[in-house]
Amino acid sequence: MSAPAPAPGPSRGDRAGLWAFVGAGAAITVATAVFAIMRIVELLGPDPAPVEVRFAGLPIEVPAGSGALPAELEAATIRVTDMPVASLAAGVAAPVITALVTAAVSACLIALAISVLRGTIFSRRNTRLVSVAGIVGLVGYAASELCRTMLANGALAWATDRQVDNIVFGVAPAPYILAAFVIALVSTVFVVGERLQRETEGLV
Repeated sequence: MSAPAPAPGPSRGDRAGLWAFVGAGAAITVATAVFAIMRIVELLGPDPAPVEVRFAGLPIEVPAGSGALPAELEAATIRVTDMPVASLAAGVAAPVITALVTAAVSACLIALAISVLRGTIFSRRNTRLVSVAGIVGLVGYAASELCRTMLANGALAWATDRQVDNIVFGVAPAPYILAAFVIALVSTVFVVGERLQRETEGLV
């Protein structure tokens, strides 16, 4: 039985694209960390902090000529100087979670890109990298949105002395269900690719 022939490596264009991907991942990680720090400073600083709030169809009136047009408000930005400690903690946690999740996902995908640059596409390590990146991203970003919702609802209730007690969960399930399906599909592709590669190498 002859030794298996080495797999051809990526072309020059592929390498350029992969290195661009690595650079973009690093830049996104740094930018997310910077935005997280800016948001935390905003929340903990002395000035009124902007908080995005979602409403469950809050009735309002929009001026229209000599009268008023009835409408429903679904989102707005309020500025608050005080809020419950739990809401403030959730508000600080949201950008921290986003930054950590972005760093973890970027690290996994950068490691995957470097592995491909070295000529290895399907392997157990790469399968684990894809799965971990997908699961961490899915759970982490959902947790970050939950923290933002806790901040918004708590800040609004505190600012209005609970005259507007708004309970709106800011995470729509459909995108996360679709993302979970895509993650499962990609992970399955890597598992099958790894198995087929092992079988092919065993036949050579």
